[in-house]
Amino acid sequence: MKKLLSTYIYIMPKSYTIVFNSIIAPNSVIGETFNYDWGQLPNGPYKVTFSFVSTIDTLVNTTIPIVYIDLCQQCSIMASPTGGNGLKNNYLGCLQYSGTGANNYLYANTNTNPPIYINGRPNNNNVFVEIHTNQSGGMTNYSPTAWEYIMTLNLELME
Repeated sequence: MKKLLSTYIYIMPKSYTIVFNSIIAPNSVIGETFNYDWGQLPNGPYKVTFSFVSTIDTLVNTTIPIVYIDLCQQCSIMASPTGGNGLKNNYLGCLQYSGTGANNYLYANTNTNPPIYINGRPNNNNVFVEIHTNQSGGMTNYSPTAWEYIMTLNLELME
């Protein structure tokens, strides 16, 4: 009797982590351009997830912070503003509040939002990240008094 052997090969996906460290001056708009050379990554379709944490601030939990990022292509999800007047491209996900009042922060982890998918590596070396609220047609800047954040993108190459 012959013994049948099965071999399972698990190929680890290629995953790339990019960290955006924001330094936003007080009373500025919540939007910042980061410089990153995407040419370091192989071209191909990617699954994109992110995590986010802001500095401590006084939060009142009256609006939902929404993150948009320009990856130089139309992402698979577009957000419809509350007024229904068209669509806002480059939706990445929403942020959560750690609590209400003083000594709280905004955050998201890789389980907070579903992933987005892009058809190829980004090719715009000037990456614009903006944070808006879910009010006034979805185009109003989210503006706590002053804070900084670290957003970590994980790009998993889908081969």
